[in-house]
Amino acid sequence: MAGLRSWLRGRPGREFTMRGRRDRGAGACGLAGRTRRDRGSSAIELAILAPMLLAMIWLTIQYALYYQGRQVALAAAQLGARVASQDADAVPGWAGLADQSAENYYHGLGTRVLGPHISAVAAASGPGQVRVTVTGQAASIMFGLNLTIHATAGGPIDCFRPDLNGGQQCQN
Repeated sequence: MAGLRSWLRGRPGREFTMRGRRDRGAGACGLAGRTRRDRGSSAIELAILAPMLLAMIWLTIQYALYYQGRQVALAAAQLGARVASQDADAVPGWAGLADQSAENYYHGLGTRVLGPHISAVAAASGPGQVRVTVTGQAASIMFGLNLTIHATAGGPIDCFRPDLNGGQQCQN
C-alpha cells in the first residue's frame, strides 16, 4: 500500500498536470508555456467576436419582424381587395369600405409589427380590376432603422347576375 501511495504522488521533480502530462517547467515547450503566452487571448477574442455575434442575432430578429410585417400587411391588403372586389360594382363608397376593412383587420389582430397606424388605399387598377395597398412601418429593434412595408393585393370586380329574365349586365 505504501508503494502505491508513493507512486500516486509521484517522485519529487516530476509533477503531473491534470491531463496526466508531465509539467516541464516555464522554459520548456509544454502546456505551461502555451498558457503564459496566450494569457488573455480569450478576452480579446470575446471582445472582437461578441459584437459581431450580437449584430447577427439582432439582424436575424429584425428580419423576422420585417417578414412578419410583410405577411400581416399582405393579409390586410387581401381582405381589403376582397371587399373591394365584392362591392365595387354595387356600392358607391366601395373604396372607403375596402380601406376601412383592411385597417380594421390589422387592428383586430392586436399586433404592432407595422406600428400603431397603417394606411390602406383602394383604387381601380384597370378596367374591371381593383387593388388595395397597405403601407406601414416595420417594428425595429435597431436604432435608426426605419423600414417601410408596402403590400398590394387586387383582383377582378365581382358582378352579381341574377338568373331572372336573361340576367343583368355588369357595369364594369
